[in-house]
Amino acid sequence: LVGFLLLGLKDPQELKALLYAASAWSALLELASAPGSNVEALAVLPLAQILQQLLWSTARMDFRDIASQKVLGEAAAILRALTSKRRLPEVLHQQAMEALRQALVAALPGLRSEQGPRALCEALLQEAPLKDVRVALQQCASDWRRDCGIS
Repeated sequence: LVGFLLLGLKDPQELKALLYAASAWSALLELASAPGSNVEALAVLPLAQILQQLLWSTARMDFRDIASQKVLGEAAAILRALTSKRRLPEVLHQQAMEALRQALVAALPGLRSEQGPRALCEALLQEAPLKDVRVALQQCASDWRRDCGIS
């Protein structure tokens, strides 16, 4: 199942598949990180791979398509579920934040501005509303596109 859902995150040109995979990940991770659940189960997931593939695809999808906004919303929910300081034990939270930083570097090569990634990490650390996380994620993608000359 994990491999199947990771495959859905691979092609940013297939927005429907990306949206469905992101929605499935979002729902599963929301349940896994919910109060009273076994959050240690998150430790067996390929966290770095999920984050990198999610960030890579969201940065490269067509933002002119309305479905991209839905994907950004699901991606924001995934990021919050995987990095929630309130829901995760401290060790898992620290691992997730480090994996996020590494995934940002790997998924957005050539990004010169630290403003977007800093805003994204800050929004996640502050447990900001999903809307704010989504905006910070889109800023990362926009900064990367600008820095790389991609329209």
